[in-house]
Amino acid sequence: MTEKRKGSPRARSVYGSERTSRTKTIVMTALFAALVAVGAFIQIPTLSVPITLQFAFCLMTAHVMGTKGGNSVAIYVAMGLVGLPVFTGGGGIMYVLKPSFGYLIGMIAGTYLCGFISSLRRKSYWLRLIGSLSALFIVDLIGALYMYLIYNFYLGTSMGVAELMMSAVVVFLPTDVTWCVLMSLAGYKLEGTRFSLNR
Repeated sequence: MTEKRKGSPRARSVYGSERTSRTKTIVMTALFAALVAVGAFIQIPTLSVPITLQFAFCLMTAHVMGTKGGNSVAIYVAMGLVGLPVFTGGGGIMYVLKPSFGYLIGMIAGTYLCGFISSLRRKSYWLRLIGSLSALFIVDLIGALYMYLIYNFYLGTSMGVAELMMSAVVVFLPTDVTWCVLMSLAGYKLEGTRFSLNR
C-alpha cells in the first residue's frame, strides 16, 4: 500500500513540484548572488562620491526571494573572501580589514531582515518599504560602526563621529532612500508572478 501511494500520480505530482521549486530556488540564489556582484561595479557618478547599484540589488533580492535572499548575499561575500575579485577593491580574506567591509556584513543582515519583513504581508507596499528602510538602517549601522573601529583601532587614524556620519552615511542617504522606495515598489509589482520566491 505504501509503495502504491508513493507511485500514485498525486505523490509524483507533489514530489515533482517540490523538486521544481527547489531547483528554481537554487538557480535564483545563484543568479542574485551574481547580480549583487555585478552591482558593485556599476557606478553612477555624482558630484560627491560615485554610487553603486549593490544596495539596490540587495533590496531586490530580498523582495523577490524573501529570507532566502540573504543566502545570495552571503554567497557573494563568501566568494570574495576566498579570493574571487568580486568586491570593488578585489577579494581575499584580508578584505575584512578594509574600513568598508562592514557594509558587506550589513548587506547580509539587512537582506535577511528585509526579506523577513516583506514576507509578513507580501501584498503590502508599505510593509515592503518598512523592510527596505530597516535594511538600510542595519547596513548603515554595521557599516559605520565597523568603519569607526577599523580607522580608530586598526589603522590608527582618528575619525570622529560627526566626520564618520557625514562620510559613511549622510552622503549616501538620499540615493539609498530612493532605492528603498523603488525596489519596494518593484517587489510589490512582481509579487504573484513567476519571478517571486518571497514565501
